[in-house]
Amino acid sequence: MFRYIKNHTSKDTHTFKDPLNVETGLSYEDTKKKFPTKQKFKEWEADPKTESVFYTLAEGDSPTERVSKTNEVVKIYGAVFDYDAPAEWEVMPELIQSIKEKYIAPTYISKTYSNYIRTVFLFEEPIFIPAPMYEGFMKKFAEKIGAERHFAGFDSCSYKASQTFHFGWDWKKVGELVEGSVYKSVLFDCGLKDAPSSGATAIPLEKIYDQIQKEYPNKWTGDFQVGSRGPLFWVDPFKPSEGCQVTEDGLICYSTRAEKPFVSWVDLFGKKFVKEYETQKFGVLYDEFWYNGKNYYTLDEGFPVTIPENLLALELRSRGFSLKNAKGKSLNEVEAARLAIAKHNRVTEVAPCLWNEERVVRYNSNKILNSSSLSPILPSETRDPSKCSFSLNFLEQLFDNGIDHFFAWWQRAYLSILNKKKAQGQCFIIVGETNKGKTLLSNKFIGDSMGGFADASDYIAGNTSFNKELAAKAIWVVDDTLSAASFQDQRKATEINKRIVANPKIEYNAKYCDPVTVPWTGRIIMSANLDANSLSVIPALDSSNSDKIMALLVSKKATSNFPPNEVLEATIREEMPYLLRELVEMTVPPKLKGSERYGIKGYIDPLIADAAYDNSSRSSIAELIDWFCKHARSSLNVDNIEVWHGTLTELQSLILSLNDGRHIGLSHNQELLRRGMHSLEEASFNNNNIRPVRSHGKGGGKLWSIDLDCKYDLGKSMLDD
Repeated sequence: MFRYIKNHTSKDTHTFKDPLNVETGLSYEDTKKKFPTKQKFKEWEADPKTESVFYTLAEGDSPTERVSKTNEVVKIYGAVFDYDAPAEWEVMPELIQSIKEKYIAPTYISKTYSNYIRTVFLFEEPIFIPAPMYEGFMKKFAEKIGAERHFAGFDSCSYKASQTFHFGWDWKKVGELVEGSVYKSVLFDCGLKDAPSSGATAIPLEKIYDQIQKEYPNKWTGDFQVGSRGPLFWVDPFKPSEGCQVTEDGLICYSTRAEKPFVSWVDLFGKKFVKEYETQKFGVLYDEFWYNGKNYYTLDEGFPVTIPENLLALELRSRGFSLKNAKGKSLNEVEAARLAIAKHNRVTEVAPCLWNEERVVRYNSNKILNSSSLSPILPSETRDPSKCSFSLNFLEQLFDNGIDHFFAWWQRAYLSILNKKKAQGQCFIIVGETNKGKTLLSNKFIGDSMGGFADASDYIAGNTSFNKELAAKAIWVVDDTLSAASFQDQRKATEINKRIVANPKIEYNAKYCDPVTVPWTGRIIMSANLDANSLSVIPALDSSNSDKIMALLVSKKATSNFPPNEVLEATIREEMPYLLRELVEMTVPPKLKGSERYGIKGYIDPLIADAAYDNSSRSSIAELIDWFCKHARSSLNVDNIEVWHGTLTELQSLILSLNDGRHIGLSHNQELLRRGMHSLEEASFNNNNIRPVRSHGKGGGKLWSIDLDCKYDLGKSMLDD
């Protein structure tokens, strides 16, 4: 069917079927006389009063209006091609015959105002065509039939859907209708390359196929993928013949039995179906992808790992997100998904939060992507002490004193990580001879039971601020290879240890990441030999630290005979679940229960306290005061004075006087002297063998009292002991 307008300013269309029966009123010769120039003819074409025939084989969405931007083409009945070159009319029959031999001949030819030729190819039956595909289809169709080679001067304006053509003169039927197999094959090919977009979210075709089978069972029986052709299964009455082609966003309909040329998934299944899938599709993103301002993260075996943007794009495409820009949208679905992740799943940083089960942990106003993979050994289902006899025997013979404190401390720590419930606890210090199982206890028993351990020697020593591996473990160990000589000073180690134990959080500091505070209530285990160098690693055991420390002395009777390592480790590994069941079932004696903060009372073996004090930097102050007391009694004739009273400045002055104007030891450093005196004062309260030192003050400065009694002197009596 031909559609036409009466002049170029008209919008209303009319129809005719047979061009050989159309009369326009003016012959070619009369027209040339009336409009001697092309310009005059064009003015006549545009005149609203003109009543002629300007035809097209394209039909708009509103059939009674000409095709335009607001009335896009939906159906075509054929193709019209213009040639801007003089035609050889005297040999036209021979030219048409030559075209028939090489290509496909037009159905009709006609003459234009300029005496050029125009060809018309009528289709066997009209076809639907989505507007975005029209120009591409016409180019491919012209190529298939050889239209650009039929005559000279092919006019590419023929490819425009809105183009109308003056009816012309001398119409002749020179060919047949174009067979459907010719133009439909072109249409199928264009459907793969120039498929329209619905603007809705892309849905995997397997989901669409499932929905088709659900709503229209057994009506689509072949393959269902982009380019597949099949019946109009939703149109009644159903016919099994091919009438549409599958695209990512819907079906291109070629049969005019359909209501329109492109049927989207929304048209087929409704907005609710598409919206529910879109919600589910983007919802999954928020469970599996995150962004911290620098990198994207996804889950690998359940734990976050960085994913490069190119791999993220591939992952998104595999999940049904399209790279095509949807109609009316500036971003394709892959880009929109990345933006959605960056906006809705933005985290401050990625860090382990061992005591949280949530994937994203909100802490201190930060959103932390929880990277913890910590997995403690689970206790056995049933209780059977006979299946952990080696482990129980080893542990019960390890300490002479404090074994109940140890089990209570371990139980609190283990249950904390097992139940994902934050619970602070003391730093555990193990002191004893070599080859007694200190490392075995800290690493294999305690460490393995709680999902592993990390060596914290450098961190506790203050040699590094990076703690990525440490933060991922609930047990930090400092072994007996580290001594105070490794620290800048013992006080730094004491303060770091005190801060970690006292605070239920740490600053997570990994290389190339911004530091972020995370909850952490793990345990520090320090092991030391009995030699002076090893004992120097122990933090100060003063009043500010005593509740934060559990210090046990390994028995001299503890075994030193162990099976080969592989046998030992296999035995512990096999017995561990049963040992942990015993640990979990243990009842903590009320006398061991401490404050809510640490749960268990601190315990420091007296021998460890004495040895730690004697081998610490504080002992140098004790030696200085011992020197002062001895010289004060002999040089200042103060035998009748039992206690010396004075300020630190006076004490420094007297030491200078007693040593011929020279300082001795730390006497020149008043701040160190002050701290040492406070340590002596505290120690003398707890140990009757230490010289009593007392301080007195009312806000205007301190007065110190030092007991001068010779019974506290450091001397031969100590050697005799």
